Amino acid sequence: MLATAAGALWLVLIMTRIVPADLTPRDAHAYWAVNPSDPYRGAQLGAEDAFLYAPAVAQLLAPFTELPFDVFRVGYAFLELGALVVSGLAYTLVIPGVVEDVVRGNVHILLALAIVAGFRLPAAWAAVLLTKVTPGIGLVWFAVRREWRALAQVAVVTAAIIGVSMLVGGITPWADWLRVLGSNAGSDRTFTYLGVAPPPLLVRLPLALAVVAWGAWSNRRWTVPIAALLALPVIWPSGFALLAAVPPLWLADRRSDETADRSKG
Repeated sequence: MLATAAGALWLVLIMTRIVPADLTPRDAHAYWAVNPSDPYRGAQLGAEDAFLYAPAVAQLLAPFTELPFDVFRVGYAFLELGALVVSGLAYTLVIPGVVEDVVRGNVHILLALAIVAGFRLPAAWAAVLLTKVTPGIGLVWFAVRREWRALAQVAVVTAAIIGVSMLVGGITPWADWLRVLGSNAGSDRTFTYLGVAPPPLLVRLPLALAVVAWGAWSNRRWTVPIAALLALPVIWPSGFALLAAVPPLWLADRRSDETADRSKG
């Protein structure tokens, strides 16, 4: 309760500009401004209103782009906050990056919730694969543990979404998206966080792989969102909102360990 109150207070102070912060709803604006019929015009990492997610996401957003932007961004902020409240994770507002993700209107909070849900409903990982893509390295968890049915569920649901999207909008946007991903893969754009520039993706990916593999072998689910953070295409401060998945998964691991100990006793 104290963490929830502290996080909510911090959010209010930022939103009302009582605490000065260089935060604008830039990401929410990119989602609102996307043209579903041509979503990747000028889609360069760091460019104004660059949209880098899959065409299916642009199609999902299409009805909401008709709203005034202020209505869209407030509605999206309430979506993220509501998702945290309903899932019982409002206390994670105190985690660095979570409040920033709400203000900027990025998708990391929703992906953190997808990671948590993904242990019971693996299909939730489709949200990761169709947005940030590389944090999908968390699926190595299922591969290491030989949970092939879970991986099959992810593949089937993701393929179904792609298929429906192609029926609606054709194959061209998907080809364009793949070209955009390829052209941005080697970008050296990053964010200097607390004075330290994160290593490039090619350095971070093996580390992310090692983290999630170790977590799978040792039954530590909380390692998966850490691996997902390490595997982000670019680490911005709001990306740390993925760590909102760590506390509930750590608590779940702890309960599982206690249950196992009681059964042995």
